[in-house]
Amino acid sequence: MMPPSADVEEARREAGLQPNQPARERFAHAWRLTTRYFVSEDWKAAWALLIAYCAISFGGVYTFILSNHWQREFFDSIEQRQSSLFVTLIMTFLMIAALQVGVVLANNLVSWTLSIRWRNWLTNWYMDRWFARDRFYEIERLRLIDNPDQRIAEDIKNFTLVTQGNSLVGIAVGLVGSLISAVSFGYILLQTSGPLVIPVAGYRVSLPGGDLIWFAIFYVLFGSVVITWIGKPFIRRRMREQHYEADFRTNLIHVRRNGEQIAFSRTQDMERAGLKGSFANIRRNWYRLMWANIGLSAGSSIYERVMGVIPLFLTVPKFFAGQISFGQVMASRDAFTQFSSSLSYFVQVYPGLAQQIANINRLKALDDSIDHERPRGIAFRPGEAGEGIAIDVENLELRRPNGQPLLSLEEWKVRDGERWVIEGSSGAGKTTLLRAIAGLWPDGAGSVAMTRHGTAMLVPQRLYLPLGSLKDAVCFPDRAEEHDDATVAALLEKVRLGTHVAEMHELRVWQDELSPGEQQRVALARILLQRPTLLVLDEATSALDADNAAHFYETVRAAMPGSTIVSVVHNEKLAAYHTHRLLMQDRRAIKSKIEKKA
Repeated sequence: MMPPSADVEEARREAGLQPNQPARERFAHAWRLTTRYFVSEDWKAAWALLIAYCAISFGGVYTFILSNHWQREFFDSIEQRQSSLFVTLIMTFLMIAALQVGVVLANNLVSWTLSIRWRNWLTNWYMDRWFARDRFYEIERLRLIDNPDQRIAEDIKNFTLVTQGNSLVGIAVGLVGSLISAVSFGYILLQTSGPLVIPVAGYRVSLPGGDLIWFAIFYVLFGSVVITWIGKPFIRRRMREQHYEADFRTNLIHVRRNGEQIAFSRTQDMERAGLKGSFANIRRNWYRLMWANIGLSAGSSIYERVMGVIPLFLTVPKFFAGQISFGQVMASRDAFTQFSSSLSYFVQVYPGLAQQIANINRLKALDDSIDHERPRGIAFRPGEAGEGIAIDVENLELRRPNGQPLLSLEEWKVRDGERWVIEGSSGAGKTTLLRAIAGLWPDGAGSVAMTRHGTAMLVPQRLYLPLGSLKDAVCFPDRAEEHDDATVAALLEKVRLGTHVAEMHELRVWQDELSPGEQQRVALARILLQRPTLLVLDEATSALDADNAAHFYETVRAAMPGSTIVSVVHNEKLAAYHTHRLLMQDRRAIKSKIEKKA
């Protein structure tokens, strides 16, 4: 199961534990998120596509107006039996239809292009910030938010999806188009509308405009209020859906990545129960979302059905009285529908707007977690250690994220060429000390200065193997093309992985193909290839048998006799390959020199 997120403001809002920000602050964030791309280095293409999208959308409104005029002329010609106009009207219809098809094709071309360019830029912008200052690691370490990967992949995609008109840009352009459409079709309605007279206190008040226009306005206002009230739970349910779906996918990936351990330990029932519990959240929320969507869909459906018959109730009596033609009745019905649809634009886009609000809120949480700065208690100063010193630690106090003390180390200087072994019971803070050395642990006090010369490499207990070939894994973080096959083959032989030389170019998931011991021998090959001047090993031989563990240290010492080494080990026999010891016990560190046995 996914652990809970940290007590961060936006995460608490997502969980419903804290009220939302004021609408003005939410709108300001949405505005910044929307406009950022249009002032980026890609602004020329962005604005060109946006202008084209607007022009095409307004062109669509124009085709609707042409269609309405054609409809009036067509039905009038039928009523008056003007057969001579029939062929001309059919040709006119075909031209209008061709124009409408052209508008649809152009709209798809421009909107799809704008969507992918916008998504590409915004995704890169978020990824750059996510990787900067190791924020991706800090977010996971502190559990600031859930599933940042899903927010970058899915929420950004949905936010920039102009193709469906549900992005904020599409909604804004549609709003302008609706206003133009309302004015155009309102003018058409005036031609068949009669005055609307309301008796007030014995007086007959005549409202400006026509009865069709006023009935459309009253109907839209009433429908907007009702639909908004019905659809109020939709946004919250949609946000929870995204949250639960992402958790379920993460748990499934967890089972995939740890399939062997789960099979060995026979914990299938436990994992299955965990996945069922995760999916149960989806199921419960689905029913709530279903009822919210049913209410919203029912309200929208009734709203649209009634909208189609109101103009008939108002215009047919005038037709029977001979005041308007049959063509005007049909044109009025179409104009009323278009006019009401334009005024009720908010009702139509409410589901899409609800989705966008959910996306924006989740991206707001991602922004807050990326920008979240915890006070850094441990000062990390790479390249500032004194001459001849690889690591210089002063007044170091390691603490857990909750503030609980972990380790105190007043002074520790690792000089060039020294080899230190770090020992202590499990949970004493050995790995945390190495994280502080790497600048990845800010919780505590004191300072860590690193060597100003050479290169450093930190090798964790569980080696990271990139997707690709075995050669890619050995050469990482260099590109495989930077090293010839003969060199890599010789290293594989040297670290006792010669049986894989013939397979080193095969693309496999080597993280699963190789045993933990083989992966640690890949780490040895990587060390011999990179030859760092400072090597930090975090139980890098824990999966190796005694002979291969000894071979690991003997090979490193022979190949890099002048390198500085700091390693965490639990095997006392491996301490003999070091010159100094740092023993952790009772939250303190004791330094000593290792005397070589005669």
